Amino acid sequence: MREEFLEIPISDPEKKYQATGQDATFGQMINPVKRMSFFSPDEFESFIELWISHFLKNKYDKVVKCGGAGDLGRDIIAYYPSLIGESTKWDNYQCKHYKSALTPSDIWIELGKCCYYTYIKEFSLPNKYYFTASKGVGTTLINFFENPNKLKQGLLDNWDSKCKKLITKKEHIELTPAFKQYIEDFDFTIFTYKTPLELVNSVEDSIAFSFYFGGGLRKRREVAMTPPEEIQVKEQKYVEKLFLAYEDNKKVQVNQENLNKFPKFNRHFDRQRVSYYTAETLLDLERDTRTNGEHFVTKVKDEVLSNIIDTVESSFDNGFERVKEVTKQARQISFEAHPLRGVVSPEDAHGICHHLANDDLIDWVDEDDE
Repeated sequence: MREEFLEIPISDPEKKYQATGQDATFGQMINPVKRMSFFSPDEFESFIELWISHFLKNKYDKVVKCGGAGDLGRDIIAYYPSLIGESTKWDNYQCKHYKSALTPSDIWIELGKCCYYTYIKEFSLPNKYYFTASKGVGTTLINFFENPNKLKQGLLDNWDSKCKKLITKKEHIELTPAFKQYIEDFDFTIFTYKTPLELVNSVEDSIAFSFYFGGGLRKRREVAMTPPEEIQVKEQKYVEKLFLAYEDNKKVQVNQENLNKFPKFNRHFDRQRVSYYTAETLLDLERDTRTNGEHFVTKVKDEVLSNIIDTVESSFDNGFERVKEVTKQARQISFEAHPLRGVVSPEDAHGICHHLANDDLIDWVDEDDE
């Protein structure tokens, strides 16, 4: 199966993240690769779990966080989708949070556990075994990964000093002829690594980036389009509800054909369509930058709904008055606690009201109105 990451050209990570308006106000953000090196062990493992669960969700069917005693050298297990009768295929992600970049001596025990526990059939061979380290992998270890036979020989050479007494506390694991032959036949190309820059790049366009690394959302928002002259299919529901609100105000039928006979409504209607399409670019941005679990923040639409619903359910003389008061209320919403706070505008919140109407979550005409 194809890897999730494309090959990344050699570049200076310091130059990748340019200063923003927020940087000018609060100071330039710490480079994300450096910030990752400051994570606590739990924070780093949590980040890796989220990265696998949400950003590799098209690759894996299930992700299980092990860690701690009894994990048999498996921190995070990622299972591939499988059909009935197929053997389970999985990848292992080993999280390492050390004071410096990984060296060969840091991983002999992990390679030893993988070889030993697959030898005694405690678990099946992983498809890939990734090392993820908060401070990356050192040059010496990179050379080992690039030469699997050298990596294999390194494990055999260091077995007695690094693995024999450390695989399990219950017994010393001797390098018997049969077990040694198993290691010699073992495919060491499954062992590889992910660089900190790869990890950072994979979340850069998501809300998770600002959650872990600060500096606000990095993905640019599309410019709002001018509403098309013709009403689009996706607009029909909120448009119909607006016409009903106008009718409720004038007590005469109002529709697209006779709207120009009511200048106030005509101008109002044009403004609502601009707001609708402005909000659409925000909702597209939010959808594209959200993680799969959506547990970082409340959705913007949910935030708007919770702020306006009491106003929607208040009594008004007619539906048009309700539209004006509700959209006025929406424009006053503060998104200071939301990761998109630097992106959301009053016009967005106004337009989201019509998206909520499209979703049948709000109506402008209430039969209880007198």
